Amino acid sequence: MEFAVITGLKFGPTTEIPDSSKFFNKVFRGKTSLQVKDVQLAFLKSCKIDKGSGDEALKLVLLWVLFGILLMKDKTTKKIDMKFVHLVDNLDDFNNYPWGRLAYDVLVKNMRKHMGPKSITGRARKLMIKDKPTLPHIDVHGFAHVPQLWAYEAMPCVASYCATRRSKTSIPRMLRWDASKAFRFDELTQNYFPILKAGDKMSERMKVMENLVPTY
Repeated sequence: MEFAVITGLKFGPTTEIPDSSKFFNKVFRGKTSLQVKDVQLAFLKSCKIDKGSGDEALKLVLLWVLFGILLMKDKTTKKIDMKFVHLVDNLDDFNNYPWGRLAYDVLVKNMRKHMGPKSITGRARKLMIKDKPTLPHIDVHGFAHVPQLWAYEAMPCVASYCATRRSKTSIPRMLRWDASKAFRFDELTQNYFPILKAGDKMSERMKVMENLVPTY
């Protein structure tokens, strides 16, 4: 539920997706696979032809946001799911699709893959073994902004470190924040969330302050 509160994206059962569309045949005629850059180039071409107006440009922007933010892939997985290109041909069906569920599943799967013990590189392991303060670099894909925005809402010390609240009432809640500086895990660990040893007590500033609930 908190993912939905932060993003405003819909959850629910998935709907049937067509396997062909006039939009695809017109814009990506002859292609058997697509990458995000193909969507970008098609949009830029559309802007030159009709100055970015019309349904075609809108559909291309929606796909660009979908594959470039909500379902962002890592560098080794460049191909995008063709079925969603067909889905955008019907804007009502596209807008009513449960993108929240899909974006959540993609993000959780990616975090489990890239943040588990096996994902840490050999070089990073050596640094950690030597007790050096260097932490491994981790790329999180999918809608990776959501955990950061959740931290702003649920842990005030994190928000005070790297964000500015612009509103107390905007919905969805991701609209309430501006990032004021880069989110660095090593600085947070050192200044706000020190690694606890056996027997240590958690300070008040390290606790999550609330569970997020919908507001209207």
